[in-house]
Amino acid sequence: MRNSTRTPTVVSALFLLALAPIVLSGIGSWPVDTANAREVVRLPMIAQASPEATVDPDELGFEEIIFVKRKPYSSDHYYTDINNGTSPDRFLPENAICIFNLRTQSERTVITAADLPGGKGFIGKIGLSFDAKKVILDFRQDPGSGFRIWEVNTDGTGLRQILFPPEDEADKVARWGRPWHTDDIHPCYLPDGKIIFSSTRCEHTVLCGGSAALVAPGLHRMDADGTNVEQITHSPVSEFCPVVLGDGRVMYHRWEYIDKGARVGKTIWSMNPDGTAPRERYGVADDTTTVYMYPQAVPGSDDRLVCVGTCHFPQGGCLGAIMLIDFKKGVRARGPDPDEADYVQWDERNAVTNLTPHVFVERRTEPGWHFLTKEGRHVHDRNGQQGHLYTHPYPVSDREFLVSLKVDPTDHYKNVADAYSLYLVDTEGNHRFVHADDELSCWHPTPLVPRRVPPAIETVRNPEYAASDQALCILSNISRGMQGVEPGEVKWLRINEAVPRYWDTGRRWGSSLSSSSWKAALWPRVQWGIVPVEEDGSAHFLVPANRSIFFQALDENFREIQRERTYVNYAPGEVRSCTGCHGQAAHTASALGSVTPLALTRAPSTPQPQPCDLVENGGDGRAGQVIHYPTDIQPIFNAKCVSCHGKSEPAGGLKLTDEATLYYNTSYEELARRELAGPIIPEFTSFLHGDRGNYNGAYLPPRSLGCAKSTLIDVLTNSTHPKNAEDDHSRMLTERELMILSRWVDANYQFYGGYYGRHHPQWVNPDPGKPSYKPADFRRKPTFDEAISFFAPEWHR
Repeated sequence: MRNSTRTPTVVSALFLLALAPIVLSGIGSWPVDTANAREVVRLPMIAQASPEATVDPDELGFEEIIFVKRKPYSSDHYYTDINNGTSPDRFLPENAICIFNLRTQSERTVITAADLPGGKGFIGKIGLSFDAKKVILDFRQDPGSGFRIWEVNTDGTGLRQILFPPEDEADKVARWGRPWHTDDIHPCYLPDGKIIFSSTRCEHTVLCGGSAALVAPGLHRMDADGTNVEQITHSPVSEFCPVVLGDGRVMYHRWEYIDKGARVGKTIWSMNPDGTAPRERYGVADDTTTVYMYPQAVPGSDDRLVCVGTCHFPQGGCLGAIMLIDFKKGVRARGPDPDEADYVQWDERNAVTNLTPHVFVERRTEPGWHFLTKEGRHVHDRNGQQGHLYTHPYPVSDREFLVSLKVDPTDHYKNVADAYSLYLVDTEGNHRFVHADDELSCWHPTPLVPRRVPPAIETVRNPEYAASDQALCILSNISRGMQGVEPGEVKWLRINEAVPRYWDTGRRWGSSLSSSSWKAALWPRVQWGIVPVEEDGSAHFLVPANRSIFFQALDENFREIQRERTYVNYAPGEVRSCTGCHGQAAHTASALGSVTPLALTRAPSTPQPQPCDLVENGGDGRAGQVIHYPTDIQPIFNAKCVSCHGKSEPAGGLKLTDEATLYYNTSYEELARRELAGPIIPEFTSFLHGDRGNYNGAYLPPRSLGCAKSTLIDVLTNSTHPKNAEDDHSRMLTERELMILSRWVDANYQFYGGYYGRHHPQWVNPDPGKPSYKPADFRRKPTFDEAISFFAPEWHR
């Protein structure tokens, strides 16, 4: 406990360049330097003021605020609240849900952890019912338990556990050797009475961790009594904090991972409550702020939201700056970058405004935050002890927001129990004190008032497609929005899936890299097949449902023209339409026009094999294909290339031999190191462009990646290339070999076709501990069905 420093305060910070010097209550004025836009904002030290500065409930239109009282999360990454966010010292009987009355300045308790099982658990996030009579919460009983969803009336009566562990929880606890198996978090009431929440029941894990312990939850929904639990999204990695918009849709946070760096692409999406019609809201093409978390719609508009802009790590419950986002400025417009010379904070042209610019995340210098001091210096601090941090914004109007604020700039971001208090901030930078506790921090402030119940959205699905776990896509003109691509150039669409890393993939077999490729994507992709594009650019085809699907636009040689660097989960029986390539801020999907697209004059296409996969051409005849370098690409090099590019004095210094290296093999690492198969889209750093992996989410025009930029493909297809002056490589490969190689080049340096199998080079030998292991299974290529399976094949076990 500390001396009472959490008394009512008023703070003001400058946001408009035209304003005069700011007056801060209790500490005088800070000078304003309008000559340099980057130095306009001065970090205000929160100042004490008189009790008369408290918030007037008549002004706000409500008297009470419900909130959570506890210590900060102990998380080390933004997505690990359920993994390492609740260290043993966070479990206290005093943790509580409370209500603060603005008029009487009094606090009453709804429920404490002492009222729940274990007597000293951890309360995470709350959600208020539309009639303001019930509150739903996620609760962890002790460090050896998972989060569970509970409900209580706001008067403290009617406490009940809504959701219990799955029936097979005990079996999976035994199988995985962990104290618990599932976590259910971030519950939210839906207009139809159901409840949506985030859960690890999908059994996905993050892609970079050494085990399945770093889980990646997806969105689920259930009936009000906890029955009929169903998974409604199928993203490879984490999804969090669903909230209901005024029109009945659900807005939520989604971590993207399609050919982007590991520290960008923490985005905001919306969908119907049953999982249909997922639609990006913001962040897919932005790489200025790492994470957009805890979004809430601004009253009166579903086109504007407030959220916290935070860093990938370190964490403590998603702490950072308060960001205001306007979707009408472009869903793929860039966010604010205070590091740019022409940065202006309040610029109406921007889609994103940082309402608290004295703290921001600088993408190239994580971990940590950047703080702006009163001297005008930018200070990078990974412990958060040189500035204020914010989280959990809740809009009470289009200009005012309740927040949790770290009041003392010198407090550690997660190690001070009572560091965070409730404040009201506005778009002009004013900070008004609301409430604090002398022992614990205050979180998730929510006005305790009834809200209008949004309409319950009813969706129509095609029963025929639903029965076969498929969805229907209608594309009216693929060329629209593609710079430099002429009508008719796109001949095919390749349908890909970004495969999640299921728990059953657990890397059991010694130290080996988690990545399916070197420097590039951590995850493997599979091809579900190709579908034709008509001369008018239209396509009409079926896609697999409940998968993370993304497309590549291909030319007549089945080489990539453009790549979709995001994905869509199609619900069974869903019918979706779009127009063109809308990867840029100014291009969005639109309705079909008055002219019927050619593709709609025929039945929908079913994904089919590429010519190289047809039986008559030596393939297996399947549309679904696994991309596995050791068996797809290396045999081509062995047959056609190693005579010149062998171990001894290789031509051009390029070895294309097949020796197994620690993680991959010689030829692969030679191509990757020089980026001869086109530019690498790195997860972290690249060979040729350094730290680009931390900020590579921005839109790329057609022909920026893959075959179009590959020296390897150019040499093998262009007889006039300088490398072909003495020895013409353009005639070395057959048409089938070239098509297989081109598909690999367009897969961003994928080496392994799946997560399963023993990849460390020691397993080229027998396993003394398991005589049944066959060395022939070393780096074995999975079948298509094995690569996408929830369960590991027997040869992986």
